[in-house]
Amino acid sequence: MRLRTALSARQTSLWLAVASQLAFCDSALAQFTHPPLSPALQTVTGLRPPKPLDNRQPPPLPANAPMPSADPHDFSGTWMHIDDLIFRNVRDMYALYPPFNDAGAKVLARRVKSKSPYINASAICRPPGQFWQLDLNFPFHIFQSKLGMEWVFEEFHGTWNVVLDPRAVPVPKEKAYMGRSEGHWEGDTLVVETKDFAHDFWLDADGTPFSASGKLTYRIRKVNTGDRNPYLQVLITIDDPTYYTRPWTVARRYHWRPNRAVMKEYNCEEQIGDPSVDADAGLIPEPKD
Repeated sequence: MRLRTALSARQTSLWLAVASQLAFCDSALAQFTHPPLSPALQTVTGLRPPKPLDNRQPPPLPANAPMPSADPHDFSGTWMHIDDLIFRNVRDMYALYPPFNDAGAKVLARRVKSKSPYINASAICRPPGQFWQLDLNFPFHIFQSKLGMEWVFEEFHGTWNVVLDPRAVPVPKEKAYMGRSEGHWEGDTLVVETKDFAHDFWLDADGTPFSASGKLTYRIRKVNTGDRNPYLQVLITIDDPTYYTRPWTVARRYHWRPNRAVMKEYNCEEQIGDPSVDADAGLIPEPKD
């Protein structure tokens, strides 16, 4: 009986010690994963929530659908973002808030709170930049050669050119609308750095900001799990000191969709003369800081 009591006491003491350490670890982890919010993040998290995620899953591929090249360095073919359409990027790939600085929080708050929508590329039917263009649930086709890749999007008729051999494609004298994108291979991952934009972009429908002086880095690899549902896994790092205190990264997937290779006509522009179309979308110019 004494031995059992002694063992019970020892066990109790041990479990109390373990519980104490676990409680300490939980408290420390909570402080690490949920640090006090900066004034900028207090502003951002206090905004109205974005629209619910919009997931319009397309039908599965036909059983006889062709598969992409087995070469991990060949991305040729038609792909599509079929995961949730994100109206505002409220978390990064680690479920942390984007690291807004005061300027970034001010711009996003102004756009979200505005009673009338501000003029932006998407609203006037222009390609909204690679980040937002890739987030949309429309197909895109990749044409690839040794010198580079051309990504052609159904929506907004956008194109994204990625240079794979910078020696063969000199840097232009003027900055391009979609910036300059140069890619190189790290094993089976294509790393693309895009910078030198001609102007600022919105990263999503709510207006998460990105400046012309920022840089986007894409880490792209083709994943084939053997279930006839290959996809491109893409990690996108936003590095923009104008609006953020540090770089931050999101993750996306783009599934193989050869059945969408023949693109539909994307009819976004105002149909002048069509009595059923209200050409006034209520857009107003955004104030300058």
